[in-house]
Amino acid sequence: MTTTPDFRSLCAELLAAFEIQLEEMSIDNRLCKRARAALATPPPEPPTDDELLKAVRHLYKDQISANMGADDDLLTARTVLDRWGK
Repeated sequence: MTTTPDFRSLCAELLAAFEIQLEEMSIDNRLCKRARAALATPPPEPPTDDELLKAVRHLYKDQISANMGADDDLLTARTVLDRWGK
C-alpha cells in the first residue's frame, strides 16, 4: 500500500531551499512570505464520523440499502476519503 506524501513538509522544504537561493541573490520575494504564512496555518480538521454519516446518507439516500448500518456508511465514507483525499 502506498502512503500519501506529506505535502506540507515537502512544500516547506522546497520553500526553504528557494529562500536560500533568493537570499544569496539579495532578492526579497513576497511569494515566499505568503507561502510561509500559508504553511503556518494549521491544516483543516478532518470530518467527524457524524459529518461523514450525514454526507453519505444525503448523497446516497436512494441507493443505500435498508440493511446497511452506520458502520457500513462510515466505512464507505472513510474509504472515499482515503482514496481521493481529505
